[in-house]
Amino acid sequence: MQPIQLSVFSETARLRQVVVHDPGPEIDRMVPGMMEKLLFDDILHGDLARQEHGVFRQVLARVADEVLDIQDLFIEALQVEGVQSAFFTDLRRLTGLPEATCDYLRELPPAQAARAVIGGLPWEDAPAHTHWEQEFDYRVRPIPNLLFMRDPASVIGAGYTVNSMATWAREREPLILSYVFRHHPRLRQHTDQARWFDQVTPLVRGDIKAPVSLEGGDILVLNPRVLAVGCSERTQADAIHLLAERLRAHRAGNPDSFDHLLMVLMPKKRSAMHLDTIFTRISEGECLVYPPYFLKGSLELLAQGLQRSGLSPDDREPHPLSGECVSRLRGRPQGSEPRQPARRGAEGRLVRPGTQPQADELLPALRLRPGALFAPNPGTQRQDRARDRLSQGQRLARAHLPGAERGE
Repeated sequence: MQPIQLSVFSETARLRQVVVHDPGPEIDRMVPGMMEKLLFDDILHGDLARQEHGVFRQVLARVADEVLDIQDLFIEALQVEGVQSAFFTDLRRLTGLPEATCDYLRELPPAQAARAVIGGLPWEDAPAHTHWEQEFDYRVRPIPNLLFMRDPASVIGAGYTVNSMATWAREREPLILSYVFRHHPRLRQHTDQARWFDQVTPLVRGDIKAPVSLEGGDILVLNPRVLAVGCSERTQADAIHLLAERLRAHRAGNPDSFDHLLMVLMPKKRSAMHLDTIFTRISEGECLVYPPYFLKGSLELLAQGLQRSGLSPDDREPHPLSGECVSRLRGRPQGSEPRQPARRGAEGRLVRPGTQPQADELLPALRLRPGALFAPNPGTQRQDRARDRLSQGQRLARAHLPGAERGE
């Protein structure tokens, strides 16, 4: 198998390899009583979610060289000698699963073990409801949020982060990603020097007791020298400082590494869950934004801390995340008309300098390669209006995506 090289220095360059997760039995096993704690606003229809995600994968396959599923990678990692036993030892330390359950999972074939870890494992006597007093009627509860693959791990430049999730519902996901990165035959060549952030390993070893949270939806690679990280409901400032210190140490021996980290101070509320839900780069000169946080004069204008001097977290200079900031990122002369870059946004609107977005022009989008965006179908008229606002050369793929998944 050919090794997978880590290389993400842009949010808008052509996608070459991407890791996704097809909705599986973890979606089918979620019932209304589980929704709130598993971070969903509604129950997904499993068959429809799989059909729509299949469309998404087909679009990705048109532009990417390789589309991988995290469950397949996890199975292949578990097939390495000794890895499956070690994983369930760490899983018990992390989640407190009963030893009997972990022993049972250790003896399963790798494909069945991975399916149980992700899709959940019902009690053998579940139809008799003998475990009705337990909050979730599963021996191993499902983890439906793995559908949102951006969050539990991130590739930043030529390295990666094993992120630390803010909520109990997603605590298992970083451990899966950690084992894939460290043990999969196509990824294990990446040493600890390439790991910019990891709280799950010291947590299961007992080196720390209270991890700080960092989620991938708050991490945006703006260009080969500049990284933006949202300090949000899901990502803590202390975690951003740890990431900055690690990148600063790396830069000491690699002067071509990142030299700026922008800490974006965000309101701690679910409507601004992650930076990528309000700030989405779609080309070198255009973005989707949630206007109340970005347009000058707004009472909700975001502030941010600019990490300077080789990513030192102690040298911050707050100012609005607006045109002045973007001028620094793009290297545009001060006083020139800057454009606003960004990434995928659940409530994004296309904004160009001097324009005022309309209330009905919300359009989420994912940049696939130069000239091509992917977006769900928000209704023909609204999509056509947004299409008219895109640059010449941008093509918008029509497709349906699951609409109820406010997971993450």
